[in-house]
Amino acid sequence: MAKTKSKKIWLLIIVLIMIAALIVAVFIRVNPKWKAAELTIVQAEKKYDINSIDPDGTILQTRILPPEGYTRVPVDKGSFAEYLRDYPLYPDGTALPVFDGTTKESPYTAAIFDITVGDEGYQQCADSIIRLYSDYCYENENFDDISFQLSNGKVCDYNRWRKGRRVLALADFSCELPAALPDDSEQQYRNYLKLVMRYAGTLSLLDESEVISPDEMRTGDIICNKTHVVMVIDTAVNEKGEKCYLLGQSFIPAVCFHAVNNIDVDSPWFTEEYLKQENFKVGGFSFKREDIRRWKS
Repeated sequence: MAKTKSKKIWLLIIVLIMIAALIVAVFIRVNPKWKAAELTIVQAEKKYDINSIDPDGTILQTRILPPEGYTRVPVDKGSFAEYLRDYPLYPDGTALPVFDGTTKESPYTAAIFDITVGDEGYQQCADSIIRLYSDYCYENENFDDISFQLSNGKVCDYNRWRKGRRVLALADFSCELPAALPDDSEQQYRNYLKLVMRYAGTLSLLDESEVISPDEMRTGDIICNKTHVVMVIDTAVNEKGEKCYLLGQSFIPAVCFHAVNNIDVDSPWFTEEYLKQENFKVGGFSFKREDIRRWKS
């Protein structure tokens, strides 16, 4: 009798320990901690020249000049296009920083955004675009617009996150839990982005965007397929109305977001004619004309 009672007590203790361990594991899972990687910033050995570059420029619009005969299109004050145009850059010739402290040298790198990267390598192609758009909204306190779909279709909303709601995602399953106290600090915002980056990707961007004609392209649009995505980060036009575009990307392993060099012409500008082709390449990645897309309203 005593042995039976003792076994039940021990069984109860074991069950309670397992439940407590599960609760702790879930809490840790839904409350990621973002930490900036220690990036290595060094000058690369100059092996190639890129046209339209002013090495003294410190932001996108002063570093990369429009091609001859083109001028940058007007943008609204406070717009995302202006935000990208004024984004600070690392010095010209910087080797592309990787999240793990290494660097890459690539003919596809025209100018590197001075942007932090998380220390666990989540800030890859789709993540970097989500990060830039989200940071723009955050800095302008447009919190209602900070909401992203994960690859399983679940929406992760920053307004709910800062009120203490958290998302538990396991493969196709996900649910929202009250797993934290309200917190609107910048650290908590970064924690939110880390979770989004963990579960979002090109597939979720495809769901959140729609195909547009190359004629409609503007700054902020994306070129996205199942394996890679780049973003239009600036636009210029000539007197004939012909446009050209700067395109930006990150990739695996997570590197700083950067303007892509079009190695076919040694310039970071991609013409409208080039992007109207049935098939084209950006930064070594292949795309089709129907991969040109815009975020849904």
